Amino acid sequence: MSAVATETRAAGMERPQTSQLFEPHEVALEDLVLRAWEDLAAEGRAGCPVCGGSMSASDGCADCGSQLS
Repeated sequence: MSAVATETRAAGMERPQTSQLFEPHEVALEDLVLRAWEDLAAEGRAGCPVCGGSMSASDGCADCGSQLS
């Protein structure tokens, strides 16, 4: 008697989908900074990409002091 491996799967036993190694799952830092730049240019205010606080074009972040320049 010998064993043979096959690809046949029972109903309901489909292979789970896995994520790709380089598939982004979160927003990249570059995207956060670009969004902040766009908001600052358009509205003069933006969410800080560092801490999430309020950032203005002239003063930077009121919470952590970071600036985009």
